Amino acid sequence: MGRGKVEIRRIENKTTRQVTFTKRRNGLLKKAYELSLLCDAEVALVIFSGGGRLFEFSSSSCSINQEHEKTSLFCVTSECPFLFLRVECCSCGKDN
Repeated sequence: MGRGKVEIRRIENKTTRQVTFTKRRNGLLKKAYELSLLCDAEVALVIFSGGGRLFEFSSSSCSINQEHEKTSLFCVTSECPFLFLRVECCSCGKDN
């Protein structure tokens, strides 16, 4: 017996929303790790929680640098606390 179809919409209950965020975040981080390991891919993943907390993953030769600012220049919502995100990959340090 398979799982039922889940309607994709905002979860109104705060506790349920936090539990779902944590589980899905961990699943995304695991998939990013597996993709980098299995396919020898350069992977960088950045996740912002509803409260603006940053979670990140980068494969061994990638690094994520952020500069903190209160602005919405590169963000979808005005609540995003980061202005610039620079991802450097490869041993040469080339910006992407």
